[in-house]
Amino acid sequence: MKKLFIHKPLFRLLSPVFSGVVVYLLILLVNNNVAQVQQEFLGQELYVCIGLSYIVQEFLRFSLLQFKRFFKSLSTPVFILIQVFVTILLCIGIVSLFMTIYYKKVLGFSPNFEELLLFNSIFSVVSAIYILLFISHEYLHKINTDKLKEEQQYLQFIEEDFQEFKQGINPSLLFESLENLLVLIQNDTDLADDFIDHLATIYRYILSSKEKQLVTIQEELETTNELVHLFNYLPYRNIIMVNEVKSDFLVVPRSLLFTIEQIIRTTIISSNLELKIELKETENSFILTYQTNDKITAPFTLQHIKEIERVYKIYSDLEIQLITTDLKRTITLPKLTTKTEEN
Repeated sequence: MKKLFIHKPLFRLLSPVFSGVVVYLLILLVNNNVAQVQQEFLGQELYVCIGLSYIVQEFLRFSLLQFKRFFKSLSTPVFILIQVFVTILLCIGIVSLFMTIYYKKVLGFSPNFEELLLFNSIFSVVSAIYILLFISHEYLHKINTDKLKEEQQYLQFIEEDFQEFKQGINPSLLFESLENLLVLIQNDTDLADDFIDHLATIYRYILSSKEKQLVTIQEELETTNELVHLFNYLPYRNIIMVNEVKSDFLVVPRSLLFTIEQIIRTTIISSNLELKIELKETENSFILTYQTNDKITAPFTLQHIKEIERVYKIYSDLEIQLITTDLKRTITLPKLTTKTEEN
């Protein structure tokens, strides 16, 4: 509502001046007294019309906002007609009251019925125009707001699809693996065959899990082991994964796989310095622990797994937790279960 130009201070200051001048000219025209304009345009009656226009317009704005505030859920055409009718009746009452006061206090006599009818008729038309302008711009603002929300949702869906596509294809892993495969083919074809098997298993799982909302931890662990074997083929990689998870539960597809990959990519590893990742579990979560040895340019943060974190919020009230000390880092992911399993 605040974005509409009819609520701008400049419009609220200038529009009553214009409408007051129009009302004044119409009154002179109806009374066949247009010659008075040439004699004395800036007369007392003009200021009265402008002042009354200010009062009427501010009252209209206030009453329409109150209608919108207390009857927000009612926006049917019948309600709008009732709103217009009631508002114009109230404006007629205000115009009649102020004109009676002006006539008695300033002019010294009471206005007759024809004079009140003239003023009320003209100000009723002005009020109707303002109300229609108010309602039309409110409706236009609502339509534009709904369209913007739809576009934002559509943009969000596109970004989510793109992130899922990137996570599914994983171009960094793919190109890094292909580069290493070229070296292995030249040096050892048997190792190259094993390397291709690991890579194919990982991507087969990635593609098949896109159709699933949840997978078992055992499926995720099997593919994660393949990922660890794959990374150990790469130069200067020495990775060990110790699994102490015994129970069976559900996880978001590729959550453990992607988290392990991000741990590997953000940790300094060499052939003499191994990366040991321990997997443990509690009643409601499973925990990844490893020694902190971050790369200077890219230390591990929750930002690296923000897509996993977003999806987990859909299925669980528990949040992914990250605890970092000088010696180790702990990442806690919630266990997921279905309603049938809970029962």
